[in-house]
Amino acid sequence: MDIKIYDRLAKKYDLATKVVSFGIEELWRWMFVKNIKKIIKNGSLIDVASATGEMAKSLDFDEMYLIEPSSEMNKIAIKKFLKKNCTLEIDEKRYKITCANKKVVIIQSTAEEFELDKKVDLITAFMALRNFDDLKKGIENLDSHLKEGGYFAVVEMVKSESLFAKLIMWYMNKIVPYIAGVLVGMKEEYKLLGESIDSLKEEDILKNFKNYKIIKRQKLIFPIATMIIMRKNGKDT
Repeated sequence: MDIKIYDRLAKKYDLATKVVSFGIEELWRWMFVKNIKKIIKNGSLIDVASATGEMAKSLDFDEMYLIEPSSEMNKIAIKKFLKKNCTLEIDEKRYKITCANKKVVIIQSTAEEFELDKKVDLITAFMALRNFDDLKKGIENLDSHLKEGGYFAVVEMVKSESLFAKLIMWYMNKIVPYIAGVLVGMKEEYKLLGESIDSLKEEDILKNFKNYKIIKRQKLIFPIATMIIMRKNGKDT
């Protein structure tokens, strides 16, 4: 993943995402949160490749750890969570925000490299896995930070051979870069998005979760988006 791309995109990231997806990504996020809340309503959370913090903000757990390598994305996330009567503590590339009974820690790092001295109840990866430099290593590191009996929830755009999926990929590869070029001046960077989607298959994801039980697995509106919610084997803690 080229972090510099996300640094340049950060200020217009939320707007660009809404425009190029026609709001569909917001719908996916809403469906994701709704399904997660049916299984686990609160607790401790790691949100990986958290971008500007929209996923964590939507879940609103009492204890959240946002893992994001882009410093510019993290600046925007801090602004979203740092409200009146909250405190901000900075320790190198860690930003701890405390608001009443809620704690948000933003860690500037990658899925493969971050370290946390605790295990959490839930890990979310919303449109994140395709950006891992090493998918196996990233998932292994995340797994080491999840409690036995905890949940790992994924929404990802993956390769599909259906005709409708091919039409969507044509849009992603041919139209989206032009929209992004006008909107944020990043035509070439958005060409990489279609390539990253077309390179990841659902089985590439699932083969890294051998000690997990699938709780929920479904396509989200369009066949290139899949949601998978899994439970890590073992006793609840």
